[in-house]
Amino acid sequence: MPTHRRWADLHAGLVSRVADLCALRGYASCRAVCASWRAALPPPTSRPLAPVADTASRHGPLSLAVCSVHAQRWSRLLGLRQPSGLANATGASRCVGARDGWVVLAAANAKGAAAAAASVVLLFNPVTGVEIPLHASLYDPNCERAPAASTSPAPKVVFSPCPTARDLAAVSICRPNRLAVQRTTDGHSSALVLDTAALMDGDDLADVAFDGNGRVAYCLTRHGAVHVLRLNRRRHRGRLRPIEIEPLVAGAVFPVPYDTIARFTDAKNLVLCGGALYQVWRRPSGAGSAVAPAGICDQQLLRIPEGAVFVLRYEPPASAAAGGSRRPPCWSESKDLGGHAVFLGANDAAAAARCGDGDGAAELMRGDCLYYWASRAEGDYEAFVYSMADRMSTRLPPATGGVSSPLWYFLPAGAANVEATTTTAMEAASEEVSVAVITV
Repeated sequence: MPTHRRWADLHAGLVSRVADLCALRGYASCRAVCASWRAALPPPTSRPLAPVADTASRHGPLSLAVCSVHAQRWSRLLGLRQPSGLANATGASRCVGARDGWVVLAAANAKGAAAAAASVVLLFNPVTGVEIPLHASLYDPNCERAPAASTSPAPKVVFSPCPTARDLAAVSICRPNRLAVQRTTDGHSSALVLDTAALMDGDDLADVAFDGNGRVAYCLTRHGAVHVLRLNRRRHRGRLRPIEIEPLVAGAVFPVPYDTIARFTDAKNLVLCGGALYQVWRRPSGAGSAVAPAGICDQQLLRIPEGAVFVLRYEPPASAAAGGSRRPPCWSESKDLGGHAVFLGANDAAAAARCGDGDGAAELMRGDCLYYWASRAEGDYEAFVYSMADRMSTRLPPATGGVSSPLWYFLPAGAANVEATTTTAMEAASEEVSVAVITV
């Protein structure tokens, strides 16, 4: 008699291909089939997704895909809601921000570039369908450039946690030397654009990130200086308090040779995770050489290869030891990320804890690794993972049709309700089940 293989014996790549054709609830059901399938499939809320191009417009303005290393492919996430607030936009929409299950979508306005509002900006939750209009100043369509033609950062909008139409804050790099800020408190909203050239010694902006409570934004310049933007969202006598901006650290703050490397790394990002603040520097294209000081009179030749990655950690001021002086704040070389996996891009840098053995999330998400995007000559982006332990970058499988924005997206925590129900079904069943019934 022929021997029938068990469901658990199927190859992980085949399981991934089948599950990726399912909507969210169907995917969660696949994880309940058996322990082997569960190990092969990451939990829905821990799968990093990315916006992919959709030239046929069959999937609406927002199309997200997940990378499966087992299957060596990207698959579109089915069952997402689509926004209605971009109906009047003439240009194609693109993702310019993401956090906690929300995305920021932006497009050119139908009124044309000559109008005061040249763009439409929308905060959207593709799981719940909630839309929150944002101020048009957060996105400048005239500053869009092909990623391979400019070293300027891609458009990026960051926003406070748990946004609502009555209470939120959003900050964007609308131009290399312009910060756009929107503050909404108790339903009253205001927006302004800050010229940062004088505030930051003429240095262009490279990245911006919110802290965990949404009250402070950190602004990073091309040369590695960090400035603290205090939004002061509380109202006083009916008015919002003025915005305050100040340097995080004054003076020379990088150890040798990083004070030199800072000038030869074009891509820079800020990361807040595990209570620590990091800078990530990359040289995305072309190797280079630089001369750095080595002692009082000596010099050393630095070779910076293409794709080099450097990570620095912020060291706050330390109290003075007995008989010593108080150590000032500074940046120091970091050998790890505290066990976190960090995803860099137009999203607010998201950190996820190291995944344990046997959990499908370990397929892609690994601790002390950086996941970042590199531009391609075709005008889209490809994903890489950099291991802090190996000091090496590995290319992830390319997406069919291309990734349209250098951004990572994670499903909101509320989507875990589907996963929790599925887990209960799996625990109540035997190792092999033919159907998993989910009650949501």
